[in-house]
Amino acid sequence: MSVPFVNASVQGELSASPDQIFGQIPASGLDGVAFLDFAYESAGYSTHRVDGLLVGTWQGTSHNTLHDNWRSPWHPGPEDRPGDRPTRLTFRDGAMPDERADERIADAFVLRGPGFVGSTAWSGPCRGRYLAYMPAAVERMIEAPLSQAEIPTLTDDLSERMSVFHLLAALGQEAGGHDTAADALLVDSVALAVLRVSGALAPPNPRRNAALTARQARRVRDLVAARIDAPLSLREMAEAAGLSEGYFVRAFKGSFGVTPYQYVLRERVTLAQSLIRSGTVSLGEAAKRAGFPDARRMGRTFRKVIGRSPTEAARLQRA
Repeated sequence: MSVPFVNASVQGELSASPDQIFGQIPASGLDGVAFLDFAYESAGYSTHRVDGLLVGTWQGTSHNTLHDNWRSPWHPGPEDRPGDRPTRLTFRDGAMPDERADERIADAFVLRGPGFVGSTAWSGPCRGRYLAYMPAAVERMIEAPLSQAEIPTLTDDLSERMSVFHLLAALGQEAGGHDTAADALLVDSVALAVLRVSGALAPPNPRRNAALTARQARRVRDLVAARIDAPLSLREMAEAAGLSEGYFVRAFKGSFGVTPYQYVLRERVTLAQSLIRSGTVSLGEAAKRAGFPDARRMGRTFRKVIGRSPTEAARLQRA
């Protein structure tokens, strides 16, 4: 018995619910972008109709598919048994006859535009990661009506789209294992980057230098300072500068040397360091005032940004 599903602008049926969900971000509250990181332990299928945009990666192999230490079936480890076979992935476009089905061994990248109807089947264990965009989110990011967008339907070897794989894997780490919501600015930033590297959004003209004006930079800095203890989206930052999201990201990096997400993280770490060094607040309170969901997430960010835990950083600054 099949299981119906709806994920942002994608809907269809599954042969069964996933055996494991590593991370999930609903479209609600994130400007129409949803994410799912899931795995199956045995063969199955899904049907899907896309109203907006779907970008995803598939990995299928007889070992380690359900874990982050996934290994390519073309480079087996010593524990692999003779005769093991990687999972076969079969992608069908509803507009094409069955003999035109696209079959891949072990891994694949998929891009599905508005109006796509099709199905996916897997012969054994596999793991998938998807970003699903609502139509309004696509239009906002491509800066054009969806009806005018020429988004191709692509199925490619994952090795040809490793940038997408790494972006979705990073988003999976952010979405997994947390009781709190994923960072909206991170989700927006990854979603825009995925559009670019997947082929859904034309790359910017490399000869066009982008930078914020002094007034725009000041308005963005003021917004970040005022909202440092609250969620902030890429859309809000771009609106403060009066720019589209795509151009804003390029102009911001041209002016500040880092992405908007990296800048906000740096500002939060700086504020948290100051609060911790003062000795007047707990780690939990410092995390709250600096915009981190909790002290544990703050610690992860400290190690990522400055290579030390919050207490280690404070101790070194007092020395």
